[in-house]
Amino acid sequence: MINQSIVRENKNPPQQLVENRTSYAGRDAVFSVYDTYQEAQMVELKSDSPMYCGMISGKKVIHSGDEKPYEFVPSESLVLPPDTTIYIDFPDANLDEPTKCITVELPLSMIDEIVARMNEQLPRTKTSGEWEYDATASVHFSNTESVDLLIRKLFHIFTEEHDQKDLLVEMNTSELIVHMLQTESRNLLLKNYRKYVTKSGLAAAVEFIENNLDRPISIKKLADIACMSKASFYRYFNNEFGVSPVEYINQERIKKACTLLQNESLNVTEVCFRLGYSSLSHFIKLFKEHTGITPKQYQLKKLNT
Repeated sequence: MINQSIVRENKNPPQQLVENRTSYAGRDAVFSVYDTYQEAQMVELKSDSPMYCGMISGKKVIHSGDEKPYEFVPSESLVLPPDTTIYIDFPDANLDEPTKCITVELPLSMIDEIVARMNEQLPRTKTSGEWEYDATASVHFSNTESVDLLIRKLFHIFTEEHDQKDLLVEMNTSELIVHMLQTESRNLLLKNYRKYVTKSGLAAAVEFIENNLDRPISIKKLADIACMSKASFYRYFNNEFGVSPVEYINQERIKKACTLLQNESLNVTEVCFRLGYSSLSHFIKLFKEHTGITPKQYQLKKLNT
């Protein structure tokens, strides 16, 4: 997992107790590692450029505008628009287990270039419109395995010497921007899929998935609902969400499993079958891949909190 490898590699002693920042400047992007060593409240974070933030260890509580404060934990990402200020609480930080976060400050010109290439090479459906970056909204999302891998690669590129460092940074930062845009698009569609269900095939497919997580869902059925061939549906879904339909279905089932497991009257086996899985071992494996712990460990952790 990304979390453990990055924590092990940055062993420099803290230069300042509350927040220690180490930055690595590439040709375009600026990569920073933040270590926080004691509890703190309402620490300000702001960037003139769009900023990607990835949690590595510990927990933060984010205060952003009029939004309700929310937790920011490992294997999650947060993308802040330019000139936006947030305030951060560090409830669990200590000298032995610092809260660790990475950030990548991204130039708008680079994002605009990626948007143009995506519209040319990864076109969306007509009802979805063209790709565009919303420079006014923040995006908070759970990482896929590919995003975790990408963050680990960026960490190594920025912190180690490479003959082609600038090129490698550019390539991997570009991939990160693609994931950001796909997630931003995905969040918008999921938030409003009922609004678009009559005119968007992908929205109709998303609605069917959300309503049928407790039973088998075939790609052919989803393609029929979206009024597309299987090949077209798979391509457009991947373009829009950055994951395959099967990966998306599993992500949504694991999210629902996390909610169900907070009910002490349900055991892991009951949750497994409620979500349409026929194999308990397969469910446990998927759950651990997505959360880093087993369903039982998750349930005990939540019930004892």
